[in-house]
Amino acid sequence: MLRFLYTIALALFCVSCRNSSQEQVSKYYEDGMAKPVIALSPLIDTTSFEIPWSLSEEFSDLVFNRLYHKGSLFLSGHNRDPLSSSENPFGTDISWIKKQFSPNEFVVFLELVEHDMIPVTKSSDPSENSSNLNLAVRVRIVDIRGTTPKIVLQELIRESYYIGRTLIPFNYSQLPWGTDEYATSPMALAHASLIKNISERINDYILLAKSRWNG
Repeated sequence: MLRFLYTIALALFCVSCRNSSQEQVSKYYEDGMAKPVIALSPLIDTTSFEIPWSLSEEFSDLVFNRLYHKGSLFLSGHNRDPLSSSENPFGTDISWIKKQFSPNEFVVFLELVEHDMIPVTKSSDPSENSSNLNLAVRVRIVDIRGTTPKIVLQELIRESYYIGRTLIPFNYSQLPWGTDEYATSPMALAHASLIKNISERINDYILLAKSRWNG
C-alpha cells in the first residue's frame, strides 16, 4: 500500500515539475507583445517500423523541447492529451478542433507516415552495404482564433539519411531512446535533423499567421 501511494505521489510530482518548467517561459516577448499560444498534439505513428520504444513519444518530445527552448511560442499544458479514435486531425472535418483545444490559438498535428531502413546494395558482400533511413512526417497547423478553424499549413516533409555500413550494427534494443549512447546513434541524429526542419516550419508559419491576424 505504501509503495502504491509513493508511486502516485511521484507521478504527481513529475507532472508538477513539468508544468512549473513550462510556466517559466513567459507568455510575452520583451516588448510586451503576447506570444502565440499553441497546443502540440502527440504525433500519430502510422508506420510499422519495429523498435523497442514509442516513436510517437520520441518525436513528440523532440518537437516539444525544440519549440520550448526556442522561446518564440508559448506551448500550453494541453499538448499531452491523446486524440480519440473518432477524431481525424488530417480529415476534411476540423470543426471539432476549436472546441477541444480552446483556449489555445493554434494546434499542431503530426503524423509519421514513413520510417524505413532501405538497404543500399553496392557490393555482392552484404557486410559492405549501407542503408538509407527514409522519413516522412505530415504536418498540419490549425488556427482556431476565429469562429471557424483555419488550416495554416499542411505539408508532407520528407528526408533521407545515408547510413554507412560501419554505423549500421547499432544495438537499439540494448541502447534505446533515452540513453546517452542512443543520442549519438545514426537514427537519433537523423531524427534530430528532421525535427529541426519540422520545428522551424511550425515556428515560422505560426509567427506569420499571428502577424497577419486582423481579429
